[in-house]
Amino acid sequence: MNELLVVFYILVTLAVAYLWIYPKYIGNNIKLMAWVDVVVTSIPIAISAILFWSSDPIFQLFTFELNWFVYTLVVLLAIELPIFLLYLKARGLSKAYWQAFKGDFSGDTPWTTASVKSVEKQLDDTKWDGLRTSSAKRFLLVASNVALVGGTIFLLQVGDNAWSAYSLIHILLVFVFWFLLRQSVRLVSEAPDEALDEMLLQKRNRSYVVAYRWLSGIAFGAVTALMVYSIVVDFQTDSDGFNYLLSFTWPQVQALFWLVFGYSFMLPSMAMLSQELKMEKK
Repeated sequence: MNELLVVFYILVTLAVAYLWIYPKYIGNNIKLMAWVDVVVTSIPIAISAILFWSSDPIFQLFTFELNWFVYTLVVLLAIELPIFLLYLKARGLSKAYWQAFKGDFSGDTPWTTASVKSVEKQLDDTKWDGLRTSSAKRFLLVASNVALVGGTIFLLQVGDNAWSAYSLIHILLVFVFWFLLRQSVRLVSEAPDEALDEMLLQKRNRSYVVAYRWLSGIAFGAVTALMVYSIVVDFQTDSDGFNYLLSFTWPQVQALFWLVFGYSFMLPSMAMLSQELKMEKK
């Protein structure tokens, strides 16, 4: 039955997340956990899309008939919520988690994915020094952009066929490069103010200025492409000059989402690596 299959890979995904990823790599960083949970949630939905997008079977949930997306989302939330609450209680994070999202945006904001403790640890850590050489920095900059842009172009081209399963690998690569980039800069690009001295604070702020300019360029390029598309369509004989037909498959939506997601979170680290490479040349 399709319903049991969905339940199975939801349970596998949550088991990997709560028994391995969260305890080993996230620890007590509740804000990073919240962002990573977005990815954990999207994995079963992506699997369901690959399996059921074309056939679009009916799923039975008690007396309700649902499509694959709604069924996966409802069952995922129903299974994960008690596991999530139990995990917070077991690690003594319940109070800290809910307090972190009560609207206090001073200092360590919800957008800051690195805690003071994790940044201070990274500043003294030498375990990832191999990622901090000039050659490693150049490789990370080039490879991360190739993975983001190349993967997006590939998924946009394949549309909706067997090759669209690459979207799962693409999502994995996005987070691998995000992890490696932030380790290379010792989490400074994501650090709260109180974790940095004056020099590192200026360095972090400068990286955000550069990242904002790059992101503005990407956004401007995207809307320019949309404008060019609309103009080209307007010149066609069957166009009414007002209505435009844009259709996307699920893998194409995934490609665009993860492109924006990846650059939104990687650009500060990319900008900081770029600035460091320029300083090393002088």
